[in-house]
Amino acid sequence: MGALSPPVVTDITASTARVWFDKPDGAYAAVVATDPATGAEVYAYEDSESPGSALVGDPGRWGYGLTLAPDTLYEVRYRSNGADADTWSDTVTFRTLPAADPAQPPDIGPQPSALGPYTGRPWTAWWGGLLLGEDSTVVLEEVAGLLDAPEVRSSDAELLQRDGLTPGTDYMGARTVTLTMLALEDRELPALLAAFAPGGPERPFEFAFPGVAGGRSRIMARVRKRAVTVDSDFHAGRRRVTVELAATDPRLYSADEARAQVAVAAPRGGRPLFPLTLPLDMGNDPTAGAAPDITNSGSVDTWPVVRLTPSAGEIRDPSLTLVHNGERSRFATRGLRVGRGDALVIDMGRRRITLNGASRFGQVEPTSTWFALPPGPSAVQLDVLEGPDGVTADVLWRSAWM
Repeated sequence: MGALSPPVVTDITASTARVWFDKPDGAYAAVVATDPATGAEVYAYEDSESPGSALVGDPGRWGYGLTLAPDTLYEVRYRSNGADADTWSDTVTFRTLPAADPAQPPDIGPQPSALGPYTGRPWTAWWGGLLLGEDSTVVLEEVAGLLDAPEVRSSDAELLQRDGLTPGTDYMGARTVTLTMLALEDRELPALLAAFAPGGPERPFEFAFPGVAGGRSRIMARVRKRAVTVDSDFHAGRRRVTVELAATDPRLYSADEARAQVAVAAPRGGRPLFPLTLPLDMGNDPTAGAAPDITNSGSVDTWPVVRLTPSAGEIRDPSLTLVHNGERSRFATRGLRVGRGDALVIDMGRRRITLNGASRFGQVEPTSTWFALPPGPSAVQLDVLEGPDGVTADVLWRSAWM
């Protein structure tokens, strides 16, 4: 038998390489790959599934559990049994490929969760720390009652011995909102049931439904009923939960609270009387110190809250005047003194006035009007009987819809 031809190396990876060789029919061949830097050797024998070659570095195929090192230069040669059993072929060098980075799972982005943050994204809602709707494992199947008219509380009176009624003033009753939800995640079901447990004080139900009350709104409500259907869908992971929310205030309010600052043009007690100038300024001009940016963007009246905290001196008998479309409504106090650092809060909707948390209802002028902000722009004037210059008050409100 003549000299052995050099091997041919193909299919190189980071840990294996296929070595091809020539040998007589019926003879066997052995292949060895040597790392010249360390002297480490990896042996392989002819592959019965691919005659005329050996897969060097395959630990499960005559490789004695050894693999090739990645990104390493090797010298490979072979010999076959028979008359030239001790004759080796010429050496061929090759380099294994670098080790591949571990496979990374695909980035599928954030997963839906009822425990995610509420950002006001369209078609989502928020209750008791739970995200509902899109981006959540709690699907909102139906929201009923948000755009329905609440029940009317009529004050019509019956006519004696005549047909018909005496017309009275109609008032809106409470609003009932029914949520039909589908819980898709087992581990978040306890949190859902806990959040919608009946009872407790009213808290905000916030929602972002395009076309409803400005797009981002809220109601104050509490849970009155909760129903969970346990059926084949429940067993299959589709748990239907129906909740009834009761809101004593039927209005839908904007999610963001607006704020405007109104200032006293000059306290009446601080204006000089002489010399007289014409026209006379009696200190009750409803446009003086007014805030033109008090706008209710909704469709019904909304009740403001006014906070007055003097930063210097003492003020006496503050009053507020609402001007809307030329009509005026005045809220006034008498015998009321507010000192530096005191906090006077007037809640028009609850008809509550407090000074440092204590009620001052008895110091409201009997002719006062607890006014609401009608839809559209309005102006509010702050006035005081006596006090220093620069007195201001904050008017806070939310646009309202029905």
